[in-house]
Amino acid sequence: MTSPIAHRSAAPSQFAVMSSTLPASDVSEKHAESLYVIPAADPEKIRLGKQYELKKILVGWNAPIPQSVDLSKVTHVLDVACGTCAWTVDLATQPLIRERLPVPGQRSARDDSIHLFACDIETKFFPDKSITDKLGITTFQHDITRPFPDTLQATFDLVHVSFLFLCLTKDGWQKALRNCYDVLKPGGFLLIDEADPVVYSDMTSAPPEDAEGHDLEKCLQAPGWVSEANRIYAAFAIENGFFVDMTFQLSRLLRDAGFDVIDTKRVVAPAGRACHTLKPELVENGLEDFSVENLSFIFEHLGAALLAKGKLCMPDGSVVTSSEELKSMVQDVKQGFREDGGFSFGRYCVAKKMHK
Repeated sequence: MTSPIAHRSAAPSQFAVMSSTLPASDVSEKHAESLYVIPAADPEKIRLGKQYELKKILVGWNAPIPQSVDLSKVTHVLDVACGTCAWTVDLATQPLIRERLPVPGQRSARDDSIHLFACDIETKFFPDKSITDKLGITTFQHDITRPFPDTLQATFDLVHVSFLFLCLTKDGWQKALRNCYDVLKPGGFLLIDEADPVVYSDMTSAPPEDAEGHDLEKCLQAPGWVSEANRIYAAFAIENGFFVDMTFQLSRLLRDAGFDVIDTKRVVAPAGRACHTLKPELVENGLEDFSVENLSFIFEHLGAALLAKGKLCMPDGSVVTSSEELKSMVQDVKQGFREDGGFSFGRYCVAKKMHK
């Protein structure tokens, strides 16, 4: 292990000034690396919040972070591409974190105060300012593929990134990880969880964890509704230059960016009937139906984007030309999840910033 580089750490009073004067990044133009196709409307805000509940059950965490991260040594946290700030709010409401928050008008800063920041390219999903102020969360607008302001460089002990696998191109990921690296203090941690847009219905047909990746040709030619699912899910990722095998590539990408992966786990994400055998906790928490509706909602939007470009195909290779055909595909997939059950894979990594 190499020695960490020297870093700058702002004193509490300096940090308070910095928090109130953060410049909004120039995100007036959407870059090619950020291609989120689902409209930024209230229904999406609700869906993202519920999706976070589902994800916590899938990874098996009772708290927002795994036990491999020691929060007692964390004083500055940044949630990047935070969406609804669900993770940040969850972190802020943890009893051991709540008592360390220097909330204006309620609690003054203490030696082990923890400062929470959250940013996203789209601010529409942010909670009301009264909520973030009450929890001591500073929000600001920022595109993860652009460098952060100089005032934030080498500032954070923990950076969190989640579910950007359908938002960033491969080039976008290189930029994003570099930018996350730059805002971390030496020895700081990046917590990241992502997924693969590939659906299976039978565990025997899924690749082992040590495989090189997914057999995409086989997935696209799978029997019945599974092929239709992948003709939307995987095909959208391929068309836009996204990773379809992020769960296999993530550790390598982190190492290439200057991180040491200290904790990682592959997660099976079932939907529909498969919840009963692969993750009964989803059924117990009333999320079986949402596991189907959530994917169906996503497939509707991804399929519409492919349809508009003339890139949506049926399993036999014929091009889908109408919204009615797309609707039929999504209905087949939804019925397949409900009756047969299906699943995809995710992975989380805890990575430590090392000296390059």
